Amino acid sequence: MDTYADEVWMQFLINLSKYIDSRISNAGKHSAKVAVWVRTTARKMNFDEKKIQSIFWAALLHDIGKISVPDQILRKNRPLNNQEWTMMKLHPTVGANIVSSQKNIAHLAPIIHTHQEKFDGTGYPQGLYGDDIPLEARIVSVVDAYDAMTDDRVYRKARTHSEAILELKRMGGKHFDPMVVSVFVGVVNPN
Repeated sequence: MDTYADEVWMQFLINLSKYIDSRISNAGKHSAKVAVWVRTTARKMNFDEKKIQSIFWAALLHDIGKISVPDQILRKNRPLNNQEWTMMKLHPTVGANIVSSQKNIAHLAPIIHTHQEKFDGTGYPQGLYGDDIPLEARIVSVVDAYDAMTDDRVYRKARTHSEAILELKRMGGKHFDPMVVSVFVGVVNPN
């Protein structure tokens, strides 16, 4: 950070991320947990330290765009209707726009913007496929899904660790990069 203003802006974004986590998760620590696991996964994948720090920060801020999603959508305990789903799908773009407004972290925007893309091209907001999705975003996607599955949400109870791992493996090559799934499973199942 170059200036005091940059530090204040980052602290604001961190606090905003924590607030959003408290709206979507009973534990309220979703993004912090995702960031730690993303960092460990990136290290296992031999990223250099500069990239590891970038992906850590992108993971910490990946859901910041949900500030634009009303609570009645975020906390709805039934399936979203088409209009609600359209609003939810905007959060990666809103998050990328927020982050890109700060020059020192603008490089995180592509990761945040693409963290909801799916390996088979069925994700959003762009419908990117396979390697067209930045590797950093593919890592955030896997870890984000694992943490979401293993955390109680308003709309459903948490899955067990084993159930979540089975789901990640089942969706490898479909929603998730199978190589990233394999590395992440090694992170959360070190034996």
